[in-house]
Amino acid sequence: MRKPRIFCPELTAPNYKCTNIKQIHHLAKVLRLQQDDPVEFFDGKGYVATGKIQEIGRAHINFHVNDILSIQNPYQKSYQAIIPYLKRENLIISLQKLVELGVNSILIYKPVRLDQSLVKKDLSKLNLRLEESIISACEQSGCNHIPYIDYFDGLEKCLQSEKINTNFEGLFVLDTIANQFIKGHEILNLNSIGFITGPESGFSEAEREIMNELGLQSFKIGHYVLRAETAPIVGLSMLHGLLGEN
Repeated sequence: MRKPRIFCPELTAPNYKCTNIKQIHHLAKVLRLQQDDPVEFFDGKGYVATGKIQEIGRAHINFHVNDILSIQNPYQKSYQAIIPYLKRENLIISLQKLVELGVNSILIYKPVRLDQSLVKKDLSKLNLRLEESIISACEQSGCNHIPYIDYFDGLEKCLQSEKINTNFEGLFVLDTIANQFIKGHEILNLNSIGFITGPESGFSEAEREIMNELGLQSFKIGHYVLRAETAPIVGLSMLHGLLGEN
């Protein structure tokens, strides 16, 4: 049985005290861990440690922490996904899979053709749930580097942001109307690769114009139209395959 993994934003040895109520409930009530059970810790920045439970209280769990080790990111490149707000559960699934595939940062923008179920919603209330799902995906998948995440009111503001971690030569559009596939030689010498995907209803004309003005190349990632939550997952998997990182 795998050791339970615990996210500790301030990981220190030899002791750590957890007061996160949700985390305590999961460890004590769901996993039914007890004193002296082994656990694994990670801080989301590449540092990990093993340890064991010392004490379980109603509002805290005390752990003994062994030596803290630094773990390198296993992928050669840095990957950034620029994706739209989608229906909550669909977006959560997409983010979790991107984490499992080693994405480094995620920028989420409000598309012009926003799903009708979200039009009257306060999207900022969704953001905390998205961040929790990313941490949960790191705990389950063994990923020790939590992706950076940010949110934007529109694709234009996103593309104007300093948070874009690649120059526009390394930023691509994954589009259903593109007529060519991306080739390995086009990304081989890039250290940072970003890709943009659209909502279920596709990019608006205004969004396409913004991307065209920036000279962004568009590529297709399959012979069939993929769902909006599936496209970034397939796109990142394809990039790994082209670079031999599978």
